[in-house]
Amino acid sequence: MADVDASASFYERFWADAGYTFDFALHAAVHARFPAILKVWGSMLAPERVLDFGCGNGVLTYWMHCNGFGKDIVGVDISATAIAFATRQLARPGLTFQTFSDDVDLSGLGPLDVVTASHVLEHLTNPQQALARMAALGEWLVLEVPLEDCLVPRLASALGLKPRARNPVGHVNFWTLRDFRAFVESAGLIVVRDFQYAAAPFAPSQPWFKRIVERAALGVLGVRLYGRLLATHYAVLARPRPSVATARARG
Repeated sequence: MADVDASASFYERFWADAGYTFDFALHAAVHARFPAILKVWGSMLAPERVLDFGCGNGVLTYWMHCNGFGKDIVGVDISATAIAFATRQLARPGLTFQTFSDDVDLSGLGPLDVVTASHVLEHLTNPQQALARMAALGEWLVLEVPLEDCLVPRLASALGLKPRARNPVGHVNFWTLRDFRAFVESAGLIVVRDFQYAAAPFAPSQPWFKRIVERAALGVLGVRLYGRLLATHYAVLARPRPSVATARARG
């Protein structure tokens, strides 16, 4: 319970500056996270019912709704501050938000076409439990995480320059591409499509000189080699294996 309380307290503080977080989240949603969702979703028909798990202040959820990725979307998050902002500023018919905790039963939302979790699992002390809950709710899952277990962050951590546990955004899990795929598959899911991309070289929050260097490295190395050196983002489209899906339907 102490871990849960500490996590909730952290995210209440994190989402307190609504102006900053709105600007940051909007740029990320428009230029990176929603395009990544569309990339892995491919040419399938747009879903009708969507759960955005760990929606934060709801900006990505709102952008999905604006672009027809779901006619009935519910965003849930642990932060009451973030959900209050989302409800006040972004809610509309077909788009609602609610606070969420481990003891909240989401099964009442009914059958869902897809559950999205964009930059959520890296924040959770028990990502296995969260992934299992999502897999029980949706026919499809769209998951995105940063891949931060790469050379430069490892060196910075080893030298004591930037300890991983002291990052300002609350990350507690650090994956390689291979490790994250294995994590997803260990939950009884099949990865149908994936997409790796570099966001930092194009983020306005980064210093301009750093963006130039990282763009040059990305252009020379390509995303896979670049990702062995510096953090990238990784999105997957997954669904339960047939045996898991069948058992869920029978239950």
